[in-house]
Amino acid sequence: MAAPSFRAKGAEAVLLALDVRNDGIVVGFRSGEDWTTIVRLGADRSADELGILLEACARRAGIEPGMAFDEAWISSVVPALTPRVVDAISSTFGLTASVVGPGTRTGIKIRTDTPSELGSDIVCAAVAARAISDDRSEATVIVDFGSALVLTAVNASDELLGVSIAPGIETAARSLRSSTAQIHQVRLDAPGRAIGRNTAQSIQSGILLGYRGLIRALVGSMTDEMGETAMVLGTGDESGRAVMEGAGYPRFERHLALDGLAIIAERNRR
Repeated sequence: MAAPSFRAKGAEAVLLALDVRNDGIVVGFRSGEDWTTIVRLGADRSADELGILLEACARRAGIEPGMAFDEAWISSVVPALTPRVVDAISSTFGLTASVVGPGTRTGIKIRTDTPSELGSDIVCAAVAARAISDDRSEATVIVDFGSALVLTAVNASDELLGVSIAPGIETAARSLRSSTAQIHQVRLDAPGRAIGRNTAQSIQSGILLGYRGLIRALVGSMTDEMGETAMVLGTGDESGRAVMEGAGYPRFERHLALDGLAIIAERNRR
């Protein structure tokens, strides 16, 4: 049976963008310059399950069968999941999704030793960060909070020079709990002091204040190596916002990879 035809309300083109990672799939529907709906889905799904969920997400975005739906773009760092996502989009919306990869026009030059190792989520975030830079003559450092903490260095010539990777905040907390018998699960609220007076305060101090210092140190080393001043911004899990503010970098764009996908979609229509 043919997939239903989805069309959007009004004349604006509608983009379906999916940021596929190991810890979940972020789905965005964009009409014109704005995201109408952004939803996070679990990654462990079959193509049929994903199709049902995507159709529900489309309806939530105000898109019904018979309304305008134009294109779909995927950034995926989970190769085993990518075909399922592509199949779900095809069966649900009748669209052939484009996947960011070799040959995709991004506007970013990759200068790492092995470009094929670089995750497309990193590239998408770099595209968006450079597009919103207040000063194109300075470099950009992106701090992405997820299962891993990833800092990406992009110079003023739009060259992605490389990244630094550390365990993510929640990953570090889980590792601490699983490796230490007397440490229980603690809510990672911003601590009021560095010297914790109980177990919860001690963990909050060690992880959250520790990550502030880690970020400051890595940003400083990256900008020294690039020899340029840099705009620094955070993205990803919302828990990273307070950490960035505490580190002295208040700018935080929650869905930078999705924004990058929208820019990449535009660049590949030309």
